[in-house]
Amino acid sequence: MKVIGLTGGIASGKSLVSDWFRKVHIKVIDADSVYKNLLKVDNNLYNEVTNAFNLEKNENNRLDFKLLARIVFNDKSKLELLNKITHPYVIKKIEKMITEYKQKGEDIIILAVPLLFEAKMEYLCDKIICVYLDCETQIERLLNRSNLDREVALKRIESQMDLNQKKVKADYVIDNSYSRDNSYLQFIQILAKIKVLD
Repeated sequence: MKVIGLTGGIASGKSLVSDWFRKVHIKVIDADSVYKNLLKVDNNLYNEVTNAFNLEKNENNRLDFKLLARIVFNDKSKLELLNKITHPYVIKKIEKMITEYKQKGEDIIILAVPLLFEAKMEYLCDKIICVYLDCETQIERLLNRSNLDREVALKRIESQMDLNQKKVKADYVIDNSYSRDNSYLQFIQILAKIKVLD
């Protein structure tokens, strides 16, 4: 089984590419979904996060993600603390999911992780795709999809590894700076290469 990492920056188009993989019946493990689901079902993780950031607890393990985002994106040390708490839980769950997919006989799975390089999760992947776009387009798309002002948007982008660095580290790059059709053509070309990997 081939595990293909999919990464990029905030608003770079990872979800779009993940959807394209799903449409060709390739399973996608989405790290953000894994994290949010773990918070609901794992009381240890939920308690660690709520205690670390003095967040209100409730019986349904619900978390105010907007408040948490405001806290961590305004203080680098708090973002590092959140990652330090959450990454081990997420990685352990993802490793289990990969094993389960292998046992089911999947040929290819996609591991969509925004912080793939930052969390040092490359070891889980046979190849890595980076969804790239230029900085101005990234800011513009983030502003269009959220109610953030430019300064807050920049802070969120700057909290992640520079996309140019990710691009260099990746095996394949989808440049999503242009049209959706252009990106889809790149996706189809990369998909063909992935399918013939040993």
